[in-house]
Amino acid sequence: MRRTTGSMLLAALITLGGLAMDVSAAEHKLTGDNTKIEFVGTKKDGKHSGSFPKLSGTFDLGDDATKAKISVTIDMEGLESDDPKLTGHLKSPDFFETKKYPDAKFVSKTIKSDKEGYTVTGDLTMHGKTKEISFPAKITKADGGASLTSEFKIKRSDWGMTWGTDKVDDAAQLTVKIKAK
Repeated sequence: MRRTTGSMLLAALITLGGLAMDVSAAEHKLTGDNTKIEFVGTKKDGKHSGSFPKLSGTFDLGDDATKAKISVTIDMEGLESDDPKLTGHLKSPDFFETKKYPDAKFVSKTIKSDKEGYTVTGDLTMHGKTKEISFPAKITKADGGASLTSEFKIKRSDWGMTWGTDKVDDAAQLTVKIKAK
């Protein structure tokens, strides 16, 4: 009887261990290597592009994209643009004020299926303010990995960045590409 009970306990532990591995395998770590967040800002006489290469987070896709959870923290001091002088200006109090607000964070709340793919809704905290945003996304799961791609615009004034409204357009184009394993 003892042997049977011990064998059953061992089998249960192995089964539970396997289930735990399956659950944790759905959570993918996000880094600057597998996640790209790029931006394009426009003005009357042109545009500038840049990125946020230093970030961390998780993308928990699970079995159903509508139940996925995304959490990303961006190191704003790592911001880069196509012009070193502009990079410095973007980090200044005129824009992101990275010394005072060193991180930006996005945490998803809901992901809904639609005819084009999905709509991701969550809280974006940036420049000391939190605002709910929604954006379209294509989300896929394959070969033990998860991917998300999206292009959308946000208004910098929604986070209190109003410098140069007569020089720089309020809306900036964001491109997000996640390919995590």
